[in-house]
Amino acid sequence: MSWLTNFFKPRQDQFTKLLIEQAACVVKGLDALNAYVTISNTKTGEAKASDAKAADLKSAGVKSSDAKGADPKAGGAKAGDAKVADPKAGSVKSGDAKAADPGAADLKVGDAKAGGSASSSAIVVDFRTNSARAADAVRQCEEDADEIRRILISELNRTFVTPFDREDISALSRAIDDIMDYAWSTVQEMEMLHVTPTPHLLRMVSLLREAAGEVHLAMLRIKDHPSVAAEHAQRAKALENRVEHVYREAIADLFDGPAGPKRVIVILKMREIYRHLSNAADRGDAAANIITDIVVKMT
Repeated sequence: MSWLTNFFKPRQDQFTKLLIEQAACVVKGLDALNAYVTISNTKTGEAKASDAKAADLKSAGVKSSDAKGADPKAGGAKAGDAKVADPKAGSVKSGDAKAADPGAADLKVGDAKAGGSASSSAIVVDFRTNSARAADAVRQCEEDADEIRRILISELNRTFVTPFDREDISALSRAIDDIMDYAWSTVQEMEMLHVTPTPHLLRMVSLLREAAGEVHLAMLRIKDHPSVAAEHAQRAKALENRVEHVYREAIADLFDGPAGPKRVIVILKMREIYRHLSNAADRGDAAANIITDIVVKMT
């Protein structure tokens, strides 16, 4: 019967490899999502800093203009006093003043403005490029995870003997794929709704990334060390609970602000984004539960 075992074994191993590969796509996609929200948050901070710098430069230009428009009589009186006190010194100083470039101050202010504007533009372009790359990476991971699931379903339809229950394999693949779907939905709606990341959002994404890592580790260990896989699944569930706790804090913080039509718009936008991340955490919890069920059936 060894030939029969060797006939079925490759296809059995294929399912585990596909699930591991799919979980790895989710980890990579959530890394990209984490980079996306971090870049978006940094971009917002840099934009505020650039606006403050531009305001300072504008203020400096106004002060320079005010200095030029000061009382000319006072300036004449000072010059007259200087001539009476020391005619030669006055003459030398007058010559030096004439030799000096009268537009030097204007040039310096202008150069400072031009430099600040160019620097700000470069920063904005750089952040937009990096943000677009991160968003594209999330999209690519979502497509890769979908493709792996299609291959896995095709293999299920062609295979009689599977390493785990067919229903468990299909359900686990669907739960893992749903995590990536919600991650991509988060990026899409952040782009469409022009949402600025909040500390709560950054924290939720970070915890999701950790939970996805635990699911991936569980899949790596489930064949040879099922008890270790179960431990990773429990850690993923604990991280899901933390995501839900941060989610509730975020919702409470939304309703704690000042009332008004604009505030209502912000609440609706942010709640939509928070909900996607919460749903992703729920699907991670479902994946962890399925892994635990598989381990129970194996041992």
